Amino acid sequence: MSRDTAADVEEIQARKATLIRRLTMLPPGDERLLYVLQLGRKYPAMDESLKSPDRLLPGCISQLWIHTESADGGLVFQMDADASISKGIAASVCGFYNGMCPAAILAVEPDFFDETGLAALISPNRSNALSSLRKYIVAAASA
Repeated sequence: MSRDTAADVEEIQARKATLIRRLTMLPPGDERLLYVLQLGRKYPAMDESLKSPDRLLPGCISQLWIHTESADGGLVFQMDADASISKGIAASVCGFYNGMCPAAILAVEPDFFDETGLAALISPNRSNALSSLRKYIVAAASA
């Protein structure tokens, strides 16, 4: 099924704008981080059978499993983590791209962490994991 890349880019941008708006309505600091943790708790559960060593995200200090499938011309990301912060970060990024076509995924960066002050709240290791997650998503979209 062919998807409208422009429409998917608009949808990703809208998801990103909504997340930025929600985060910036909260006081800077821990409350914003708590919101990201809630995103992780609300993200659809990953099928336990997919939690295999080959699906662990490299460069992540905690265990973060990620799996991608193609559906209706878009990519669907399943993920889970053993650490709440890792799961929240992954949920926020995967939530942008879930169901969107590969070309749209490649066109929009998940750059809300700096804009909302979240980058200052996460450790350098978590920042590295965020970079690894984006590389994984780019590779999945490029395949």
